[in-house]
Amino acid sequence: MVQTNMDQTKVKQTVGRMTEARAALLRENPFFGHLAMGLQLACASCGTACTDGSRLIFDPEFAEELSDRELQFVILHEVLHCVLMHCIRGRGLHTLLYNIACDIVVNSIILDMWGIGSIMIGGEEAIHLAPNGKEGRVCDADEIYHMLLAGPDKNIPGNGCFPACDRHDLWQGICGRGQLQDTWNERIRKAVKACGDTTGMPMSIRRVVKSLERRSGLDWKQLLHDFIQYDQYDYSFIPPDRRYVHTDFYLPSYNVDEENGSVGEIWVCVDTSASITREELESAVAEILDAMRQTELKGMISFFDSNITEPVPFETEADIMKIEPSGGGGTSFRVIFDFLKEKLSPELPRAILIFTDGIAAWPKESAALSVPVLWLITGTDGAAPPWGRMVNLKGVHPGR
Repeated sequence: MVQTNMDQTKVKQTVGRMTEARAALLRENPFFGHLAMGLQLACASCGTACTDGSRLIFDPEFAEELSDRELQFVILHEVLHCVLMHCIRGRGLHTLLYNIACDIVVNSIILDMWGIGSIMIGGEEAIHLAPNGKEGRVCDADEIYHMLLAGPDKNIPGNGCFPACDRHDLWQGICGRGQLQDTWNERIRKAVKACGDTTGMPMSIRRVVKSLERRSGLDWKQLLHDFIQYDQYDYSFIPPDRRYVHTDFYLPSYNVDEENGSVGEIWVCVDTSASITREELESAVAEILDAMRQTELKGMISFFDSNITEPVPFETEADIMKIEPSGGGGTSFRVIFDFLKEKLSPELPRAILIFTDGIAAWPKESAALSVPVLWLITGTDGAAPPWGRMVNLKGVHPGR
């Protein structure tokens, strides 16, 4: 990405400093050092720094203004954007506000890691406080984004001086978002394996690591693709959406929101009966969050045992994390489909995803009112559903 009109001496110097900064990071914080090594070094006349999840890009003129410590800070800043999947999230949101929210989170995490209260980058203070005055590290980017969106302009940090660290233009053009996430998930796993104990990591990063540990390893983009394509004649999941033709997967236009390109109105039902362990419940939530990251999943969620909770809409990870599961009784699938008929009809969801151990009587297929159903089975004791599509979270099954 080096441009011919750039000063080649400055390019060489910048790449050398970037290499030294990564080496220092590897010595001081091996986990993040390993992750930084996965980014290809590059230079461009971008006015600052940036990443597309694959490259670590600096403008030599910008790098020249930074001390070695400031340069290391910006490298960590870019790595954290990748670890927290900021590069592939935020579609359909107000770009500037989302960018500010992401920077507040990562800057606050680094300041906490380094034990300092603030830092100047290129003569500007790196923003790190949410609009409510709390450190960004105690929130996620979605939460801060909604604070910024709800507040008056005077509460928006960075007015007139944004950005201090980097720019995020490249995020909008990233293709193969699911593939990029898979790549970073694998890098994180390898870094944890290489560096051992995670107790010294920032809490937000430990949450990412624990989420990966709980994941079943299923490729959600392929899972949802196969599910939506299944019986496409019966459910008219055609034609394919041409906006996804250059990515590593595509979603039929039937199930794509035209305004922001997200999977629309899927009803997620999570089994919280007494037979479901806490580990299985956490696994279910981790799968939902991962599906959201990879496929821009949105919709509504209910919890059920012998009763079912009112569906709660969700669009962001923060929405999911705020929902308190309830249950603990016996299991009934009938309550899902009774609610579908009595409360949701005629405005039916696009599809129903049911997380369960499968230990209950199966309803008749007609109860689904022709809405496609994907059963996500968390255990091995329950029987396979007699209809719909099934995936066992201990291993993929072909369904009916």
